[in-house]
Amino acid sequence: MNEQQFWSHLDTLLNSKQVSPSTIQAIRKRLLLLHQQLTLPLKLIVETVCGGGVYLTERNSLNFPSITPVYSLSGHQEIALEMGLSNSAIALISGPPATGKTRIAASLAAAAINHEKRILILSYYPTVLDGYEQLPGYPLRLNQSVSHQNSIAEQLRNHHLYQPKMDYLPAYYLPDVELAKLRTPAKLETWLPRIENKSHAEISQLLQGEFPHLTPARRDILAIQLQRLTPLLKQQLSLSQLFGSLPETEIGKLAQQLANTPQIPILATAREFFDVANQSLWQTKFDLVIVEESQYLSWDELILLAGLTQKLVLFGDVRDIYIGQRHAKTLTRVDGFSFLSHYLLPAYSYKLTQQFRLHPEIAVPVYSLISKDWIQTHTEPIYYNLPSLNHRLVWQDVRQTTEIHNISNWLKNLPKNREDIGIIATSERERERLMQEYPQYFIDTIDNWRGKEKKIVVFCCSGDPKNLTWEQTKIVLTRAKDYLIMVGDFDQWRPNSPLQKLEVARLESTERTVILS
Repeated sequence: MNEQQFWSHLDTLLNSKQVSPSTIQAIRKRLLLLHQQLTLPLKLIVETVCGGGVYLTERNSLNFPSITPVYSLSGHQEIALEMGLSNSAIALISGPPATGKTRIAASLAAAAINHEKRILILSYYPTVLDGYEQLPGYPLRLNQSVSHQNSIAEQLRNHHLYQPKMDYLPAYYLPDVELAKLRTPAKLETWLPRIENKSHAEISQLLQGEFPHLTPARRDILAIQLQRLTPLLKQQLSLSQLFGSLPETEIGKLAQQLANTPQIPILATAREFFDVANQSLWQTKFDLVIVEESQYLSWDELILLAGLTQKLVLFGDVRDIYIGQRHAKTLTRVDGFSFLSHYLLPAYSYKLTQQFRLHPEIAVPVYSLISKDWIQTHTEPIYYNLPSLNHRLVWQDVRQTTEIHNISNWLKNLPKNREDIGIIATSERERERLMQEYPQYFIDTIDNWRGKEKKIVVFCCSGDPKNLTWEQTKIVLTRAKDYLIMVGDFDQWRPNSPLQKLEVARLESTERTVILS
């Protein structure tokens, strides 16, 4: 297709979107302006769609120096990070779940913030954005129901000012999880008057009621830290109280200043960002746009994002879609991420083929099912060992009507560290029921497990197995680090869900090992 056909077909696709007419009109208006003033990422996309693999000699001006990543990265992940830091127009990083895409993206975002770049981070699922809230600077999440500036004011009012983070310490202090429990404004208001002018022995005695589980020696260490940090803690409490008393007009002024500060990263779901309430952001020029789950971007969303940044970095999992010759119907049949992963030159794309989460006994069969590429396994040599299980990927075969009660038989033998255990539910209704039964564990639906992991995961197979999509199957199979236990009626699920490729061999009456063909 030529460029005129590209823009014409893009407009046709826009008309078919299931969104409000006002949103379509706003997107069309913005795309018209972008058509007249092509950015480098947009120029590369258009020329690739119309003419095949092209290489742009023009470069952006990000000019990142050499950096130290905030996370430890493998050699392959460092290559992907360097591609994101380069002055090329686009970096497309693909790979199945658990290959480190979020770790690379977070390192890239931290580098951009530290070098005063204006960045936007998008994902299609809110839980994926949770991992970015600890970025340096002042990460702000959009709210779909209000404008950008009002969203900033709301977060200032509800979180950053009334509940400010007070986790900074002198450089010579190591983090202390027990000390952190006393550093909320409410705790400090109670404890500072009690410990003032007290010796560390007296403070240690006072702490016994608050921390009965600590040994006397550990309480003494905590008491000494509190005694030395009392002046700093007073200042922190004073700042918290001062911020909390700001009038609404001052909060509004502060929000306006923050909205224009380039170092503040903006976090948003795609739905929030492309909502017409936030269309003022579509006029913003970002130095860097990072998108996770890019395979869900529609063509108009991809083009709009490419038109407002110097550098577009796309992370995602390439869908198994046939990509033939380029013609006018290409935009209808193939998502933009999959198309670009096929046609972009190697200078702009990189495929991740190493995973660092799953135990090898889980990884080998799982990745042979969900990925066409051979995925190497590199994990820490420290694993849970459950004597009750002979395998790390198992199916507890129970009847549908009794599965909720039978899960408890497994949980009785699980480690006492409850933070390392999670349960995946197939529906919101099932999640609520499981939370009543097992409130001590992390429980959520499949889509809300994106971006999360636990050492031990129990997948509760309930409801209609036909509702389990292939994308959800990949999430389910890649959340557990050490043990993945699927509980449910396997004879019902095997022929009716993407798990139908599982072949089982009976070990005993209560356990079946899973073999993926």
